[in-house]
Amino acid sequence: MLNEEKIRLMTRVTIYEKNEEFGSLVLARYYREDYVRLGCIRTVLVATVTYWLIVATYVFYRFETLLREINNMDYISVIGKLMLGYVIFAGIMYFLAFLIYHIRYQKAKRGLIEYNRNLKKLIKMAEDEEYEDEPEPEEEEEKITIRVSNSIGGDDPLLDEMMKDERGSQE
Repeated sequence: MLNEEKIRLMTRVTIYEKNEEFGSLVLARYYREDYVRLGCIRTVLVATVTYWLIVATYVFYRFETLLREINNMDYISVIGKLMLGYVIFAGIMYFLAFLIYHIRYQKAKRGLIEYNRNLKKLIKMAEDEEYEDEPEPEEEEEKITIRVSNSIGGDDPLLDEMMKDERGSQE
C-alpha cells in the first residue's frame, strides 16, 4: 500500500533538491560568518579589478591631455586621490556585499530548515516501515561473533584459537 504522506514528502524534497542544487544546498556547507566573509572577499577583489580598470580606461581616454599636463602634475595628490577613491569604492562594495550575502544566507536558511525537517520525517518513516516489514523470528538462531584484532601482529588469543580451528577443519 502506498503511503501518501511519504510520497508528498519525497516530492517536496526532490523538488527542493532540483531547484536549489546550486543555491541553498551549496550554501549549507558554510557557517553564516564564513559564507558572508567569503562573499565579501570575492566582492572586494572584483571591486579592486573593476576600479583599476576604470582608472586605466580613463587614462587611455584622456591620454593626450595627461601627456601635456604631466610636467605640471602633483603626483602625490594624484596618487592620494586615486587611493582615496579606491578605498571609498571598495568600502561601499564591501558594505553592500555584506548586506546582500547576509540576507541571502538568511533566506536560504529558512528553506534548508524545512528541507531538513522533511528529510528527518522521511528517515523516520523508512525506519518505521523497516521495523514493520521485519518478520518475527520463529526460532532463535545461533549468533556467531568474530573478534578481530586491531594490532597488525594478530596477537589476540581468541583470534589465534579460531584460526587454528579453521585450519584443522580444512585439512
